[in-house]
Formats: sequence, C-alpha cells, structure tokens
Amino acid sequence: MNANDIINTALRRINSIAPGENPTAAEIAAGWETLNDMLDAWSIERLMVWAVQRQMFPLVVGQQSYQMGLGAPDFNVARPNRIDRMGIISLNNPSQPLELPLDYCTEAEWQQIPVKQILSSIPQRVWDDKQFPYRTFYFWCIPSAPVQTTIYSWTQLGSFNDLSTDYEFPAGYLDAIKWNLAFRIASEFGGFMPPQVPQMAAETKANIKSLNIPIIDLRVDDALVATGRRQYNWITDSPIGSR
Repeated sequence: MNANDIINTALRRINSIAPGENPTAAEIAAGWETLNDMLDAWSIERLMVWAVQRQMFPLVVGQQSYQMGLGAPDFNVARPNRIDRMGIISLNNPSQPLELPLDYCTEAEWQQIPVKQILSSIPQRVWDDKQFPYRTFYFWCIPSAPVQTTIYSWTQLGSFNDLSTDYEFPAGYLDAIKWNLAFRIASEFGGFMPPQVPQMAAETKANIKSLNIPIIDLRVDDALVATGRRQYNWITDSPIGSR
C-alpha cells in the first residue's frame, strides 16, 4: 500500500471524505506530513520497533574514533536512533572469527579511563557520544591489529518518500498506521471522529507492542538465594557454610 491510499483511508474513517470522494491536494499534503511525523515518533519507541539489526564494520589499526551516519567517513549507513550493545570481532582465526562483548560506556565511565591512548589487539570498551547527524564511537584500547566491531541497533522505521510508491509492512503495522493516522488528523481536518477510532488506534498499537516486547533474562541476587549447597553472606560478599 502507498501513502496516498493510507491517507484516503484515514480521512474516510473520520468522515472527512465520503467513500469514492477524493481529498484535495492540500489535504493529501497535510496527511502525508502527519504520516511521516507519526512514523518518526514511533521509531524512538522500543516496543514499536520490530527488530534489532546486527551490523559489522572494520576498524582501522591505530584509529580510535569513528563516525556513523549517512555520509559519514567511517560507517556510512543510516544513523540508528538507539544502540543496545556493541561487540568486537577478533580476526586472528579468519575461519572462526571470535566475537566478544564491548563495555558500552557512559560518559562517566569513559572519563574514568585515565590513559586513553593505549594500543591493544582487542579493544575492550567503547563510548558513543550519540551526536547528530553523526554519532561518534571512541574505542579503548585503540586497535593494534585488524578487527571488526558489531553494532546491535534498533531497526529504523522509514518514512514515505512519495505518495505513490508501494511499501510492505510487518504483520499488524499497516492496520495500526491507518487507525493512528486517522486519530492524529481528526482535529486538523474537522471531520466527525467516530468513538471507535481512538479505541482502534490504541488497540492496534498495543498489539504491535505486545509482539515486540524483548525477552529479558531475569536474575536473582546471590545474597537472596542459596548457591548450590552453600548460602550467601551479604556482609562478607561470599558463600558461607552448608545448610
């Protein structure tokens, strides 16, 4: 389905146009803008993002910082809105590359590294400054051998570049886009909004979120449970005698 079809459907659902009636050029333009604004807003909601993508990029021996974004000199791809984690791939054995997790540092953790210009064959930490339009990664240690970095980032929700190009969507998204666009443009176009529109907008969006909830490994602090046949002493931070 293309943007023009989606806008027409949304306008009919708020009774702004009748079945078989065509909206004006101004209505189409306004609906197109609202549609792209909505998708842009969804792209920063974790539960509206259907996948996390894994990307690999080579690091240059002796280079510490790398920029990422469209047109960036290092990682020339779309700048992700959110990165969940990063890794480093050792190429010592090319037939069996070894991926190790990188510590994804906060500003405070990066600041606490006293000497940042240290070379090593395997970087251990990375700091992402999250700037726009390019986010810059700083690796510690600086790679002294060829390695790759892996970036696990949210899949981007793209915008409609024109009104006529057909797009495909993961299951449930097209329905949610139509109902939520109708809800958003109702006040702007002045049509009568049936009471089911906000209900369906919320329901279809909730269906997507229920599918996209990430699986989280739950852990219990050792101080609260026995480890094997030994109990844990929270004062000494060590196991104590048998039960």
